[in-house]
Amino acid sequence: MRYYASLTGSRQRRLEAERKRDTFGQQIEAQGKRPKQVSSVETVPANAEIAAHLGLQAGDLVAVRRRVQYADDEPLQLGDSYYPLAIVQDSKIMDPADVVEGTDQVLEDRGHTPTRYQDEITWRMPTAEEATALHLGPATPVGRLLRTTLDQNDLPIEVYQVILPGDRHVLLYEVEA
Repeated sequence: MRYYASLTGSRQRRLEAERKRDTFGQQIEAQGKRPKQVSSVETVPANAEIAAHLGLQAGDLVAVRRRVQYADDEPLQLGDSYYPLAIVQDSKIMDPADVVEGTDQVLEDRGHTPTRYQDEITWRMPTAEEATALHLGPATPVGRLLRTTLDQNDLPIEVYQVILPGDRHVLLYEVEA
């Protein structure tokens, strides 16, 4: 699968979809597959890494939306989104049901327009839980994309960690020259 990292979360693509499709679904459908997500939501204390990216203190409560994302019923990637609780409390983000318009649209509707992303990409061997959830064979590495989303005021509003099996993804960026 091609993972178009520079288009994931694209405001233009969200607007073109008229609030009827998130960018994950758009990317999977464009490659001739059927997207599906299974989500859960919980409130947890932020670990040091997530807290630092969100401008919080370790141990501060954050909302986390965990997703197993599928293409044609095959697990494709794991995506965990962490949000400052004050920003997403009482929103669709706190409901595990599919957010058809995408979580970035919900954030924008709440006054936090995603305007900039900072990506950190690393490769490693999966944890036992990741290997099981993604049905990975032995010795299959995963990519970890950690994306911090900043709003129009440069406030960190989300940290998205996506785990991408190395045998199933090509990570692509399109950058204006």
